[in-house]
Amino acid sequence: MKHFGLFIILFCVSYLDACKDIKLFNQSQIEVIAYAYHYGKDHNLGYTMAAIAWKESCAGLYRINFDDPSAGIYHAYLPGVIKRHYKAKNTSFRRNIVAERLIRDQEFASKIALEELLYWRQIRRNNWKEMIKSYNKGFSWEKSKGRDKLAEAYYEDIAQKVKVLEKYFAQNPILQYKPKSFSKQNTLKEVKLLNE
Repeated sequence: MKHFGLFIILFCVSYLDACKDIKLFNQSQIEVIAYAYHYGKDHNLGYTMAAIAWKESCAGLYRINFDDPSAGIYHAYLPGVIKRHYKAKNTSFRRNIVAERLIRDQEFASKIALEELLYWRQIRRNNWKEMIKSYNKGFSWEKSKGRDKLAEAYYEDIAQKVKVLEKYFAQNPILQYKPKSFSKQNTLKEVKLLNE
């Protein structure tokens, strides 16, 4: 019984480290990072999108957060996605439908994340730091010291992850090639969620 408890502790520690250390990523996580990078690359947001996927979902391991609520590899904020694309009431059914698609469809999740980043880049006049803080906290970080502190910590983590990713991609040149799962044309078209 003592050995089983030790095994569980070691398993949990190694599993959590797989979210912190890119060298411990499994093949699926590497594929998510490569996909995110290539999705944003044409907009000069490749490493940014890969860093967000790493931070938000541990590169695809945890694709839902019931507290926010958010979902997908970039953890898109469900009420925001519904408001922008449905222009209709945010209901639990609609949140479930959107969350399921964000979890299942990495291209859809990437379109939503890229659209959000491009929106904030325009609003923030190409200020990358403010774009990242706004991706995480919207406009609220400007009005609250507490939310600004959270947004600043988020920005610092993303900036650090971008540096790690740049080095990792340089050491692994195969990642510069689009993964097999990459099929998009990288054109932002209007996102259709449901026929309503």
